[in-house]
Amino acid sequence: MQRTGASSPMRKTLLQRTFATSGGDSPKAADGVRINRYSATVTQPKARGASQAMLYATGMTEEDMDKPQVGIASMWWEGNPCNMHLLDLAGEVKKGVNAAGLVGLRFNTIGVSDGISMGTDGMSYSLQSRDLIADSIETVMGGQWYDANICIPGCDKNMPGCVIAMARVNRPSLMVYG
Repeated sequence: MQRTGASSPMRKTLLQRTFATSGGDSPKAADGVRINRYSATVTQPKARGASQAMLYATGMTEEDMDKPQVGIASMWWEGNPCNMHLLDLAGEVKKGVNAAGLVGLRFNTIGVSDGISMGTDGMSYSLQSRDLIADSIETVMGGQWYDANICIPGCDKNMPGCVIAMARVNRPSLMVYG
């Protein structure tokens, strides 16, 4: 793992854990806990060759197959000034995750702007958007077997959706408000 350049607080925290592999074993933290226990379901068994082929097609390397995968859930959409910059922020988060020796994989979910829909029938979609956000994050995290999650919300309804998803998947999670 490369430790050069400026260190952010997140990077320092991630680098405090030492990761070790030995001859194809799953990576373990210094305390011996297997840190890719979910993604190993699809990255390790030879019987999952089709899954692995799909991951290689995304640009992952053989070395990446042994690393923990972190789902980076952005509430990006360009129809709201609170959310329109989150795709770029998710890219920066991914760089930090990858620099820490993990594999960051970005995905998006939905959003509704109260500020735009206020006073219209569109407000009837605002409250339910948090459940759709939670469902989206849970679906990707569970279906793709990600080991951890970083949520990047940018609006007041986005944050509860992230927290609900974090509780449902019960995996290491962070929320970076954008």
